[in-house]
Amino acid sequence: MSTTTTIQEFIDSGDKLRVYCHASHCNHHAELDMLMLRDKLGPDHGAMHDDLVPKLKCSKCGGKKVGLIRSPGTKEYRRPMHSPRDR
Repeated sequence: MSTTTTIQEFIDSGDKLRVYCHASHCNHHAELDMLMLRDKLGPDHGAMHDDLVPKLKCSKCGGKKVGLIRSPGTKEYRRPMHSPRDR
């Protein structure tokens, strides 16, 4: 279970968030631009489903029935894994 509670914490985690339109005639989906969202809502705004969904709408059809899926991202500053032979 995630402990990320703010938009800035979400950004710092390196994870990705996709938004899916639930309108049967649309079914559009896109990656959410968390940096833009931070600039608009502030870094301390909540990043949980109930915090974000009321603020979102589909960019294709304008529908408000959307869902979110979080997926692991990558962090540029993570150290590369080394095999025992590298020591």
